[in-house]
Amino acid sequence: MEFLHNEYKIPSATGVADIYVQCIAPDAEPTAIIQVIHGMAEHTDRYIDVANYFAAAGFAVFMSDHAGHGKSITANDDLGYFGETDGDKHLAEDAAAVTKLAKQTYPGKKVILWGHSMGSFVTRNYLARKLETVDGAVICGTAGANPAAGVGAILANLIAKVKGSKYRSPFINSLAFGAYNKKFAGRTDFDWLSVDEKNIDVYIADPKCGYLFTATAYRDLFKLLAAVSDKKSFADTPKDIPLYLIAGDMDPVGNFGKGVTEVYNNFKAAGCNVSCKLYEGLRHEIHNETVKKEIWEDILSFARSVL
Repeated sequence: MEFLHNEYKIPSATGVADIYVQCIAPDAEPTAIIQVIHGMAEHTDRYIDVANYFAAAGFAVFMSDHAGHGKSITANDDLGYFGETDGDKHLAEDAAAVTKLAKQTYPGKKVILWGHSMGSFVTRNYLARKLETVDGAVICGTAGANPAAGVGAILANLIAKVKGSKYRSPFINSLAFGAYNKKFAGRTDFDWLSVDEKNIDVYIADPKCGYLFTATAYRDLFKLLAAVSDKKSFADTPKDIPLYLIAGDMDPVGNFGKGVTEVYNNFKAAGCNVSCKLYEGLRHEIHNETVKKEIWEDILSFARSVL
């Protein structure tokens, strides 16, 4: 099946580079829009297969590389860099700009966000700040509150002041991810990503995946997690749109299901329309596992339920 594949560049709120956007859509009028908000140290080309799947089901899929990711850079030195200040806020503002582009391209169509990992934090921040009106959101591979996030932000900011904003600190990286691989075989440093070894190997071989964030970007990541973990963020999230939390129950980002359940309970306590599904035995990138079609089908079912 042939699909429309269009590419765009839009200004980033970070001021670092323009945001690269691609849209894969059916030839006919789409049913609705799915907007992919990808994770940390990856890019939207990794979502082409799932975008084709959703396009075949009648959805227009808009995907953008975050600032400092993929094709949203002017030089390789910009990988993992969101600018000097407020990158935590600018990421969500960029995502909202993509939503505006999608709405302009397909007026009147409903929009469902799908945010994975760091993209799930961006999605939660986007919703709490009500940056654009959307009709539903899939929150994938998210995390609960981390008491060390505030300290991490302070340390990363201090390192940025001493070493420079683009300094890449192995210490901060270890603070953020050092414990993730402990429960797994240790074949690679990224075994926590996936049960499927082929997926891990492709990720490691990709020069635009798995790189160290800059000190300022780590600061912003810690700030972002702290912001979306605050009770105010849950209270400010719209109550009239459905939210769907999904994750592997062996995903260390979500503390093996405990953090995801915590987020679900906080949304529920805030009066949000939320549901949750944990996939037994799966790790972080559930949408890239050998059983990925099951996850794709579940996301598609949710999107159709929104309609």
